[in-house]
Amino acid sequence: MALNNQFLKHVDFLREEVDSHDCYPYNLPAIRSLQRLAFHPNITYFVGENGSGKSTLLEAIAVAFGFNP
Repeated sequence: MALNNQFLKHVDFLREEVDSHDCYPYNLPAIRSLQRLAFHPNITYFVGENGSGKSTLLEAIAVAFGFNP
C-alpha cells in the first residue's frame, strides 16, 4: 500500500499574494528566486546557520495548512 499521499510533496511560493518583495524576507536572494520547494519522498532536512530561517519556513508551512505555528 502506497501512503505517499499523506506527506507534503512540495510547497509553491504564491508571489501574487505578497504585498511587497522589497522587504524581509522576500528581498533575500534565496527567497527572491524561490518558486517551488520540493521535498524528498523519504526524508527532508532543514539545514542552515542559526538565524537563516529554518523555523520560520516550518512555521509558514504549518500556518498555510491550518496548523498552529
